[in-house]
Amino acid sequence: MRAHLRTHMVLLIPSSRRHGRESLGSVARSASQTRWSMTGMRNASSEVMRRAVDQLPSMIGYWDSSLRNVYANQVYADYFGIEPRDLVGKHLSELLGEALFQLNEPYITGVLAGEQQQFDRTLIDVNGAVRVTQATYVPDIVDGAVVGFTALVVDVSARAEVERERDRAIRLFQNVMENAPIGKAVMTRDGRWLQVNKALCELLGYTAEELRQKTFRDITHPDDIPLADEHLKGLAEGTLTNVASEKRYIRKDGATIWVQRNATVVRDDESGDVIIAQIQDITARKAAEASLERQVLIDDLTALGNRRRLMAELDALKESVGERPVGMLFVDIDSFKSINDRFGHAVGDRVLQAIGRRILDNTRARDIACRIGGDEFVALLHSARSAEGVERLANRVRGLLAGPYDIDGTVVPVSVSVGWSWEPTTDPDELLRIADERMYSSKRA
Repeated sequence: MRAHLRTHMVLLIPSSRRHGRESLGSVARSASQTRWSMTGMRNASSEVMRRAVDQLPSMIGYWDSSLRNVYANQVYADYFGIEPRDLVGKHLSELLGEALFQLNEPYITGVLAGEQQQFDRTLIDVNGAVRVTQATYVPDIVDGAVVGFTALVVDVSARAEVERERDRAIRLFQNVMENAPIGKAVMTRDGRWLQVNKALCELLGYTAEELRQKTFRDITHPDDIPLADEHLKGLAEGTLTNVASEKRYIRKDGATIWVQRNATVVRDDESGDVIIAQIQDITARKAAEASLERQVLIDDLTALGNRRRLMAELDALKESVGERPVGMLFVDIDSFKSINDRFGHAVGDRVLQAIGRRILDNTRARDIACRIGGDEFVALLHSARSAEGVERLANRVRGLLAGPYDIDGTVVPVSVSVGWSWEPTTDPDELLRIADERMYSSKRA
């Protein structure tokens, strides 16, 4: 059978010499492996090798133990602006210059001691361009002695620039994180805190290390956890790209605070997706809003709810309880105008306040008492359980509100008319209409 010699040209870093045979490394692999000696570079095959090495994008050269060049490829020569043939025999210090040679000297010493070296170095090429390189020195060892080394120098400027941009971006992010006046955090997809800034730690009363041992659920108000879980799931699964919500957190000292939280997911196939959150304290704003809401919904004179509060409660019932019956009392002061005319508006206002207090004292915490007009009051009875119970309460309230009122020594006679409703409807107009009709029926009785 005829044997076929198959040759595959492959450049590798030079290997050591064995058994006195000089080698540049494995340059051919097949059923049998052919080794090329340094001296063999002079024959026809070495010319093929030279062309192959010259076409590689990296600098490749061989230096003997006296640091004289034996071989350099075209890229090596071009980088320093010299012909390859003019490089042969040059001392490494002549090529690098004294300053760069001194920088590289520890690595040269290391490779001549038989240890492979790898390091980064910034060079200025023949055109004056600054290039970042990664150099590898591989010792050439013959019978235990280092007779030279191969230098492989790769231009990594593009990679270095990417790394610099990445480092700049990281530094900028860290700077923004640490100096932001509001809370910022990086979280995992399952809600664990990875990184938190000083502002967030101060807001929540925890140290950064304490927060990193917790999840967002550990500090979220129980009533807000379901919505927060829904948002986190949407971000993790990709159905949401960002969320903005107002929620309550519980500080380390147990205090509840309101925050505006904005979160977005940053996707990274290599290191894993993370969630970037911005958290701002809005406790003062929520308190101001609640105060304003109270002002809008509260009657200034009696501190009971006003008509707007009543209608808001009825609208909420419409959304929440469907056709469940709702109880209501409608109270009107009889001939209140005559009280104002006889005793003055200041006394009349005091009577209104006194009646409001009595209504409030005779309803339960779940019930809503409102003044909806000059002398008209309504109690929405969430606690009522039957029509009979509402009617009994209407009769009792009528007796409790009637009678003389002592206003700073002035005795003011007062009577009231009370209507009630208990209807299987949450239509505000219907509830009020029925209670109003019964109130007027009571007034005429």
